[in-house]
Amino acid sequence: MELVHSHPWATNKYEAIEIQRELAKSIEILPNYDDINYIASVDTAYGKNADIVFASAVLCTFPEIEEVERRSHYGEVSFPYIPGMFYFREGPTIIKALEKLNQQPDLLIVHGHGIAHVKNCGVASMIGVGFDIPSIGCSRKLLTGFVKEIPSTKGSSQPIIYRDREVGIAYRTKDNVKPLFISPGHKCDIPFARDIVVRNLRGYRMPEPLRFAHLSANKYKRYIEKKFAAKPIYLNEANDE
Repeated sequence: MELVHSHPWATNKYEAIEIQRELAKSIEILPNYDDINYIASVDTAYGKNADIVFASAVLCTFPEIEEVERRSHYGEVSFPYIPGMFYFREGPTIIKALEKLNQQPDLLIVHGHGIAHVKNCGVASMIGVGFDIPSIGCSRKLLTGFVKEIPSTKGSSQPIIYRDREVGIAYRTKDNVKPLFISPGHKCDIPFARDIVVRNLRGYRMPEPLRFAHLSANKYKRYIEKKFAAKPIYLNEANDE
C-alpha cells in the first residue's frame, strides 16, 4: 500500500489537535457502492513497558474471509497516552505495517474509532484519509457520544449520538455480550460500515479480519520479545516481518 497524504507527527497535545482538525476537513462520509474484494485489518499490541508498539496488517478476501497476506512492524512509542489521540501513539507503526502489504485492499477495518470521536477524526478516519481508502472503525469501548440501552439479543443495535448527530452504531454481535461500536472512517457511511462488519462476523465479538489482526499483533509481539529476551529491542534491526 502507498501512503497518499502525510503530515508532520505531533510532539504534544496541541499539535495533535491541530492535525486532527486539519485532517477532519478531508474526511468523506458518503454511500459506498464500490466492489469489495479485499479487506485489510490492522491492530496493535504493546510491549511489557508500553514503550514499544507492535502492529499487524492482515489482508483477507471478501466475502470468503480467507487470509492472503500478513505484514507486521514494531516501533517506539513517542507520544503520551491521551484518550482520543491513540493515532499519534500507534499511527506511525500502523502505517509502516500497511505500507508493507503487496496487495492493495479495497477497504480497511481498524481497531479504533472513525467519526465516533470527540474531533470526528479517530484513528480509522486518519488512516483512511492517509491512504485515501474507505475505512471503518470498530472498538470494544465507546469513546464519546450517547447510546440508548440495547436489547441483549444478537443483532440488536442503537445509534451513537454525539452533539445531536448520528456518528456510528452500537451493535450487539452475540447474545448477552457487550456491543461493538462501529463508525465510518472515510469514504463510506454508517449503513455501509454496519453491513460490512456484520458480514464479517464469524461467531466472535469482533469481525473476523480484525480478530486475525489482533491475534497476529500479539503473536508478533511475543516473537520479537523472545528474540530480544536477553537484550533491549533494537529498533534499527531488520523489521521486515
